[in-house]
Amino acid sequence: MFSASAQAADVFAHFMVQNSYAYDVSTWKNDMTSAQQVGIDGFALNWIPPYCSSTDPKHSLAWQASSIANAFTAAEQQSFKLFFSFDMSYGVGSNCPTGLAWNETYMSSIISNYTNSSAAYKWNNQMLVTTYAGEAYGNAFFQSLKQTLSEQDIDISIAPGFVTYAEAAQNEAAAGQANAFMSAFDSLDGFLNWQSWPLNKKLNNTADIDVALQTTLKAAGKKGPYIMTVSPWQFKDLDDGNPENSWVSYSDYLFNDRFHAAVTQVHPDIIELQTWNDWAESHYLRDLPASFASGPASADLGTMLAYVNGTDHAAWRLIADYYISWYKSGSAPTITQDQVVYWYRRHPKSASCSGGGSAVRNANLPTDAVFAWALVRDNATTVTMSAGANALWEFTASPAGGPKMGMVPFPSDLGDGILPEVSISRGGQTITGNASVLITQDCEYQDFNPVVGLVGSGEKVNAVAQKVIA
Repeated sequence: MFSASAQAADVFAHFMVQNSYAYDVSTWKNDMTSAQQVGIDGFALNWIPPYCSSTDPKHSLAWQASSIANAFTAAEQQSFKLFFSFDMSYGVGSNCPTGLAWNETYMSSIISNYTNSSAAYKWNNQMLVTTYAGEAYGNAFFQSLKQTLSEQDIDISIAPGFVTYAEAAQNEAAAGQANAFMSAFDSLDGFLNWQSWPLNKKLNNTADIDVALQTTLKAAGKKGPYIMTVSPWQFKDLDDGNPENSWVSYSDYLFNDRFHAAVTQVHPDIIELQTWNDWAESHYLRDLPASFASGPASADLGTMLAYVNGTDHAAWRLIADYYISWYKSGSAPTITQDQVVYWYRRHPKSASCSGGGSAVRNANLPTDAVFAWALVRDNATTVTMSAGANALWEFTASPAGGPKMGMVPFPSDLGDGILPEVSISRGGQTITGNASVLITQDCEYQDFNPVVGLVGSGEKVNAVAQKVIA
């Protein structure tokens, strides 16, 4: 449904173009194939103003335009869809020292370059354009952008990801924030709720906010899409001494709870997964590249490599696969195989680490535990979890009930380190998955990025982390 109407049920993954420097058309196609295997329809291409940090071709981000051209070439061959997500948190000021932030002329030229591409995603026959932030640019900027393109017979639908409204909606009346947004930005058409994570609080589900935002926008006659974001996690540490650049969001049950609410409660026009490849914020769904140093999909992460390298999240795509199928069909999928996805952090939150941010904001929120998400094909199935001395914690699952979640807390004494164990038992037969990464009290880097593992079949997502023992 790619010239989408108001009844669309399309799923996109947020893609960080800045991490695609080593991509060629083949790499793009490989990523798109992996995304399509779990029902993802396209990528939202997030990119930074090319000359914001430097006008020197050797140091600017001008190469992003070439990478985007490769993305469209690949997407046209893959029957995959793309739309732009301009990172408009960059403006004239300290984070854009050259003063060359986004401008209507450059943005309109990029949009017009791809308006006739078969890969361009359109909403009600208009090219969809989204942003990350951008409030500071003002309503007149977006009105001018639309007018410039209209003069070329190109119509666009803008659904901005304005962070100030999304964050305020978590602490104030969401409907009021939607009305404030529409009053200040009457030129815009839809809305992308960027804040899929609870804001500085321990809360499993914030979908009521999405319901209020979407209902208010639709009631006011807005014709653009309401885009609901869904994310498995969030942790970032720039290790630069600034406490604002080191934080974790409460995410223990987030992926399941928010995805379930999206398909059963909110029914948004579009779901956007955060993210495909934002390594720095720990919510990547993409396979890790073979090497971050060089080769296909490599990226320069600096000190953040300490908490990303070797921490694969591929099995999380199985959770996405299940709920995407439900979202598109309107009913819970039939479960045909046993799969348990589990995740845990390497260290308890009280660990004193020798490296990384000295004070991770919200470090007190996550629970020190191993979490499991279970899909089982038959009744009378038991999922058993062990974490050191906390052994043989059980919960039951059945296909009729859909996914079930369980947890086992870290023991108080981790000794020299423990390996979690998760197993599926039914009818006297057991499949056990032993984790491969220790939970330890000692650590070299403050790390809230979870290890993700799998018991059961991982062929669909090439889940390399699984270790299955029959």
